Amino acid sequence: MLKPKRVLCIHDAAALGRASLSAIIPTLAACGCQPVMLPTALFSVHTGGLGIPVIQDTLTYCAKTLEQYAAQQEDFDCVYVGYLANEQQAEIAERAFSLWQDAVHIVDPVLGDHGKLYSGISQELCSRMKSLCSKADLILPNSTEASVLLDETPSAQPFTQAQAEQAAAALQQRYGCDIVISGIWISESEIGNLCQTKADTECVCAKRCPRDYPGTGDLFAAALIGKLLNGNTLPQSVNQSAVFVSKAACASGTDTKYGVWFEPFLSMLAPPLPSKILNIVLVEPRIPQNAGNIARTCAATGAKLHLVGPIGFTIDDKKLKRAGLDYWHLLDITYYENLDDFFSKNQGQFYYFTTKAPSRYCDVAYPDGAYLVFGREDAGLPEDLLHKNQSSCVRMPMKPDARSLNLSNTVAIGVYEVLRQWDFDGLLTQGHLTKYEWE
Repeated sequence: MLKPKRVLCIHDAAALGRASLSAIIPTLAACGCQPVMLPTALFSVHTGGLGIPVIQDTLTYCAKTLEQYAAQQEDFDCVYVGYLANEQQAEIAERAFSLWQDAVHIVDPVLGDHGKLYSGISQELCSRMKSLCSKADLILPNSTEASVLLDETPSAQPFTQAQAEQAAAALQQRYGCDIVISGIWISESEIGNLCQTKADTECVCAKRCPRDYPGTGDLFAAALIGKLLNGNTLPQSVNQSAVFVSKAACASGTDTKYGVWFEPFLSMLAPPLPSKILNIVLVEPRIPQNAGNIARTCAATGAKLHLVGPIGFTIDDKKLKRAGLDYWHLLDITYYENLDDFFSKNQGQFYYFTTKAPSRYCDVAYPDGAYLVFGREDAGLPEDLLHKNQSSCVRMPMKPDARSLNLSNTVAIGVYEVLRQWDFDGLLTQGHLTKYEWE
């Protein structure tokens, strides 16, 4: 089974009321992630109608805890930054970004709403938040926060879709990352969230709840991050998160001060648990684009990826990351020096994909734990290895005058043949429309 994605959550913790880490931690856990909280401040209650909170600053605790994690060489797949109690805590967040450079860096710039800054948010903190956003891979502002980040005067009214599109484009140009602007105005019955990536712009809508609840932004951000780390695209993650928050809010009743009654709806976020394991083995891959595409296939299907050296590129190769998009960090991946190293550490049923095989790939009944082994693009697998394992060599049929298929295509075909035989164990087999429901 894939190990859970670990998220370092730098955010405040409200003891009473469903907001901040009190909402974020169970939401991320429901998504199958392992949340690790680094509370920037302790609040006796959240600030949405339960009175004036007792507040305990945690700057010293945060700094020492962060250095402990670094000294222990703890790994995080995502560093998620939300509410910062003061300017010094922005340094903690930037330190976390620098310590875990390969993690996904996500900032929810908790600065204000309804056209006003939150109590205690200084202009200096706004400046530090802007600096932090420039180091992020994804930022999640509402309309007010988007205006602040653009040095514009915020309006008490949320953005329309057209305003959100204009702001998102400006934010991406300024901060160089993906953008999700939440809570935009669509209609009396619909609320929108605008996704801006380098490739596309998409508005994702959900049913609007007639009441405002504290903590909905925290729920939305946590669910979005959990879905993103599970291999969904950004629009898919936004859609699933928005539907989750909408349904929970609409069922929460008229007393809003304790926040959204989200607990009964957490099962909506839970990823299916795979009971079978598929292993993909790349022996001496040479082309980074192929490896990136294969990484994306593995991330989307839950397959484990094994990279056997010597590898013909560096793992931070720009072509590899471009082909794999944001999927590389989602992988359960292991590296090996060579084939001897790989075979010394793995046992199971190996299937060798080669144009030289005597049998078809689709005539094999693949068992749980199967290893699909693929050779380098220009030479394939070593012939002595193939000769010793004739009964486990498989071929994809093609025309006599065709040399071979592209490696990433071959892997995708092989993966989905195995998954078809396993009835797509652990995978979602039904999608959802953004604005409609399937009959």
